[in-house]
Amino acid sequence: MITPDAPPPDLQPLDIDALRDGLEVAVEAACEAIRGVMAQATMRVGHKPGEGPVTEADYAADDVLHERLMPLIDGARWLSEESSEVAPLIRGEPTWVVDPLDGTREFLRGLPEFGVSVGLFIRDRLVLGAIGLPMQREVYSGLTGEGRQEARKNGVPLPMLPQDGLVERVVVSRHDYERRRIQYQIPYQVYPLGSAAVKLVHAATNDADVYFSTGPRSVWDVAGGVAVLEGAGGALLMLNGRPLRLTPQNIEIPPYVAGASEDCLVLLRRLGARLQV
Repeated sequence: MITPDAPPPDLQPLDIDALRDGLEVAVEAACEAIRGVMAQATMRVGHKPGEGPVTEADYAADDVLHERLMPLIDGARWLSEESSEVAPLIRGEPTWVVDPLDGTREFLRGLPEFGVSVGLFIRDRLVLGAIGLPMQREVYSGLTGEGRQEARKNGVPLPMLPQDGLVERVVVSRHDYERRRIQYQIPYQVYPLGSAAVKLVHAATNDADVYFSTGPRSVWDVAGGVAVLEGAGGALLMLNGRPLRLTPQNIEIPPYVAGASEDCLVLLRRLGARLQV
């Protein structure tokens, strides 16, 4: 079993570059499936008890991702918000963790704040992930395994995040902004966005210095975006300042901050969080 402080797992004999290419193609195909549903005259919408809406677009993207991702790794496991696991998850086995349409509420409201999120775990460590933004026609990917730390947008490398501790803009969820009015508790410019996938992209590209989430979230909401963020040199931290490690076995994710680690710690100190660093 790999401990939280263990080095990234050895991905051999997997070809991580080929996996990243295949993942990006799959995510773009899922984005196209979502756009196809949007172009229809009507769209089926359902409701998951206690969770929220689910649409024809969610299922269309899920089907495309399953069809394209599963052949990339023999024996890989599948954990998706919108489909059943055909075999039980086994700790340590390669596992795709998928949210085929993160931000369904924004999608239904006509807001371009939703995305496709996919993370790949090897030996219970996140090593690769991608985010697709259908409306922007952008695919972001991040590589954090095999001793490599890389992120790119539409195939072009992203710059590493500055670790300067300068915080000016903080992105939060629409729920935190509209219902909890959290902007009045944060001493910086605060703006709302829909899905966790989009907010993590903002943190990874330095559009926002920090993404602050009161949670809870699910692992499929954040896995793809965290891979992109970590590939760009960022970090996911708990509110005590310690790293938050994702695994497929732990579905629920507690409150967190995401961005360059120094920026995250500056925000937590200003908020009076009890840090253990």
